Amino acid sequence: MSIRRHVLGGPLQLSAVILARVLAYIEVVDLNPRGTIFFPELVQELVKRYKFQKYPQNIDEFDESKGVEFHQGVSGGNIIQKFVIWNTLLVVETRSNTTDSKEILQEMLQWGAARFKLNYKTETLKKFAYVSDVTFYSDAPLLGASPAIARLSANTSEAISEIWQEPIRYDPMIVTVGHDPMARKYPIAPFTIQRRAEARFSENKYFSEAPLPTDLHLTLLAKYENDVLSQQ
Repeated sequence: MSIRRHVLGGPLQLSAVILARVLAYIEVVDLNPRGTIFFPELVQELVKRYKFQKYPQNIDEFDESKGVEFHQGVSGGNIIQKFVIWNTLLVVETRSNTTDSKEILQEMLQWGAARFKLNYKTETLKKFAYVSDVTFYSDAPLLGASPAIARLSANTSEAISEIWQEPIRYDPMIVTVGHDPMARKYPIAPFTIQRRAEARFSENKYFSEAPLPTDLHLTLLAKYENDVLSQQ
C-alpha cells in the first residue's frame, strides 16, 4: 500500500502519521505497592531491553511529578518515539498507530511484572486516552463546504485585494469541533483539520489532530470527506 493511499480506498490520501500517542491512567505507586522495586535498576533494564537513546541519568530526572522521560527506543519492528512515567499516567508515543503504542505499553508492563514483580495484570489498565496527528491529501473542499464560508472567503478576498491594490485570495484554513471546556474538569482536545504549514494551498495537503485512535481518526476523516463531496 502506498503511504499516500489510505486503506479505506477513497480519494483521501494519507501522507504521514506524525504522532500516535496512548495515555494509560493508573496511579504508578500501585504498581509498586510496598516500595520494594529499586527504580534505578528498573530503568537500567528498561533501557537495555528497549534500547532507549535518551533516559534519566540523575536523581533530578526521576521526578514522576515532572514526568520521567525515555526517548528513541524500539520494540519489535516499532520505533518508540517517547515513553513517559507520570504519577498517575503512563504515555507511549510512536509514529505508526495508536494500536502499536498501546500494545507496546502493555508489553512493557507485562515484562515489568515478570522481571520485577510489578503489581500488574491485564485488567489493571481500565482507562485510556489517545492523540492522533496525521497529514493527508484531499481534493475535496474540506474547509469551505458551507456556501456561507465560501462567500465570506470571496468577500474577504475582494476587500483585501482592493486595500492592497493587488490580487490576494483568501480561503478557509481550519475546521475544529470540540466540547465545552467548562463542561468537565479536564477538557478533551478538539478534532481539527487545517492546512498543512509550509505547504501551498494548491497542494491540498492537510494536518489533522484528534483525541482518537489512529484508525478511527482516519475513518472519520474519510467519512467527512465523503460528506463534503456528496454536497457538491
